[in-house]
Amino acid sequence: MDNGIITSCNNYKTIAADSVDELVRNGVYHILAEGESISSRAGDAQQAYGVNYLLRHPLNRLHTTRQGAIRYLAREFVAYFKGSLKAEDGLAKASKFWMSLTDDDGNVNSNYGYYVFYEPVEGYGNQYNWAKHVLMANRDSRRAIININQNYHKSDTKDFPCTVGIQFYIKNNALYCETTSRSTDVITGLPYDMGFFSFIHELLWKDLCQSGMNGLGLGTTVMKTTFTQIYNKTLQKAHEVIESHLLSDSDKRMPLIESAQDTLSDIINGQQQTPVIKWVHAHAE
Repeated sequence: MDNGIITSCNNYKTIAADSVDELVRNGVYHILAEGESISSRAGDAQQAYGVNYLLRHPLNRLHTTRQGAIRYLAREFVAYFKGSLKAEDGLAKASKFWMSLTDDDGNVNSNYGYYVFYEPVEGYGNQYNWAKHVLMANRDSRRAIININQNYHKSDTKDFPCTVGIQFYIKNNALYCETTSRSTDVITGLPYDMGFFSFIHELLWKDLCQSGMNGLGLGTTVMKTTFTQIYNKTLQKAHEVIESHLLSDSDKRMPLIESAQDTLSDIINGQQQTPVIKWVHAHAE
């Protein structure tokens, strides 16, 4: 008898780890073992399907097993904090690669900080404030969503954002963060996207705690991705990740966010008053 339950042949797999380094390494192992060969606009790759990357400890967000990874993450943070879609003003300062994805006006779409801190939301200022507001109004809210991939991105753009959106929710008195991604490159995407999403997760958590949600815990950060791949052009880097030495957790942490409001003020006003923002700018040099 048909019970209305449909079993997918593409069952999702959860890859969980205590740090971003472990998450990337486990992702590489999975793709090499289970991936299929594909050809795409970005090049040939090994690709796996339906993977949830779960970071158990969002504070362990630094990718240390590749030289220069922390500096690149810090430079992306600086670009995200500025929020400019103009590549020369933002992401191209992290990597000149972004200049190859610009439109006729020199813009790219993947500056995630723009959507979090600067895209206007009537009555709330920005999407970050919206997410905080709905959770403060109702701890069981299912509306704490920051949209990234938008309907206006549906064009012949070379930079179609990989992240669809970020959702926050409270369960068992802890704040969880789940992002939905259409596609995640385990070498050049996962460590840096997870780094930023876990930072926003910590920021909102601290903000809610300091706004009256006493005793709220910090849950996991998850990236739910439909496609995840290793491109042939970065295969050697993937093997270097496997062979690298993992540092202890204490070596994988940025300074804690001490004051959410002061940190937000630094971000919006382009200042460096708080320890965490000072750390970001110092490591972006």
